[in-house]
Amino acid sequence: MQSPEMAISGRLIQGIGGLRAGNAAKRQADAQAREVESAAAAQELRVRREARKAMGRQIAANFGNGLQGGSGSALDALMESQINAELDAMTLRREASSKALALRAQGGQTQTQGQWSLLEGMFGAGSAVAGMRDDWAAVRRGTTATGGY
Repeated sequence: MQSPEMAISGRLIQGIGGLRAGNAAKRQADAQAREVESAAAAQELRVRREARKAMGRQIAANFGNGLQGGSGSALDALMESQINAELDAMTLRREASSKALALRAQGGQTQTQGQWSLLEGMFGAGSAVAGMRDDWAAVRRGTTATGGY
């Protein structure tokens, strides 16, 4: 049989452990979300850099072929390349934002679970105290908690 103090402290320690685990999981999810956003920003820069290089090659090829680089179909091709690069960058941002939002929501849920764990531990400790009080009262009366002698 465990002592009353052990029963109470065990429930409280379990609740505090759940709270700490929930808070740690939230911090980890926030860090992962920041990492996702940072990686997406770096990838976006690479996409833009590659797009500028490709457009530079297009311009050089147009001038090399004797075309006027800033007019007609050459200009249309450059505009299309620029639009595609921007769409790629927007897609990267949207996907990273969605993933980061999901990670943060998951972290928030885990933190809430930890808060509930603490509350459960506190109520469990309170219940143990109330049960012990009833047991002591029964002992003083010379009865058992179930009503027998």
